Amino acid sequence: MSSASNIVDYSQSTGFLFYAYTTEQMVSIVRAWAEHAWPITLDKAFLLRDQCGWTGAPHDGTLFTTPVSSGETDGTIMADTRDRNLVNSIDARLTTWVPVELEAHVSTITQSIYTDYRNALTTVYGPPKEGRGKYGPYSDWMLPNNASINLASVGTFVEVTIKSPTETQNAALAAYYESKYGPDIP
Repeated sequence: MSSASNIVDYSQSTGFLFYAYTTEQMVSIVRAWAEHAWPITLDKAFLLRDQCGWTGAPHDGTLFTTPVSSGETDGTIMADTRDRNLVNSIDARLTTWVPVELEAHVSTITQSIYTDYRNALTTVYGPPKEGRGKYGPYSDWMLPNNASINLASVGTFVEVTIKSPTETQNAALAAYYESKYGPDIP
């Protein structure tokens, strides 16, 4: 699923190593995870991880490195707390991460990448719920299978989080209780 032709090199524009998945590759990765039959076992998640061209950490296969990283771990497969053999979410950077002091050199690029990615996912899944977090804009999609996708631009990188239907339901319930009772739920 992943190859060098699926990665865009922005290093000349930034003056340092900076990579991003092509929009088509990002859509392929997101669809592979989000549209997979849930629940996903850890064994199946490791197969999907490998198909995406991601390399599991030697000590813990739930941590991984992607081809767009600069060598550091930049993704996580989160196991369900009730059944450690099942996955509740996947989090992966879609671009290289750079230190915040270099944000001025990449923020225009990351914003453009985020916009292209959001537009591509909107074509597939329809309009997202959009917002702005502490570090930048984000878009959320709820899928027919009740899995959810969060695409976020964090200034120095773009990332995606895909939550299982169970985790999506748990997050919605927690948000409801927090809105009703405040952050210190009894």
